[in-house]
Amino acid sequence: MTRQSTLQRSIFSASSVLEAIAAELTTIKHEDGLTDADIGRVLGKSEDQAAKYRAGLAEMGVVAFAAGKREWNGRFTGAFDRLCVQSRPGKMADHTALTSVLDAAARISKALEDGPITADEVRESRPALEDARASIDALLGKLRAVA
Repeated sequence: MTRQSTLQRSIFSASSVLEAIAAELTTIKHEDGLTDADIGRVLGKSEDQAAKYRAGLAEMGVVAFAAGKREWNGRFTGAFDRLCVQSRPGKMADHTALTSVLDAAARISKALEDGPITADEVRESRPALEDARASIDALLGKLRAVA
């Protein structure tokens, strides 16, 4: 039995990824008045393949995914992005968000003391920067979940 206060984590599976992309493509199709042929042109795929993506029946290659991301940005990847954050094991808690952001800010501040930030300084700070980005993404994801 699950306690009411226990949050259920989204399940990250092949089918949930395909469903997330399919839902966004279907929304884009309706909102923009597109056909599957139009979607296929953007993704560099046939009308039939675009229809399969919209139905969640086919896995999309990274080149087609990148074309969709470039064209529609968060409209295309919003549900997928939320799935990635909400299903992440050990997802960051709200109370750690400020700590991770301030840690990254302190590292940036320290790197700036001797002039412009170098690639080596970014590389050294990358774990802190990635943690801060994940915290900010999780907080912003709350807005998308409500919308």
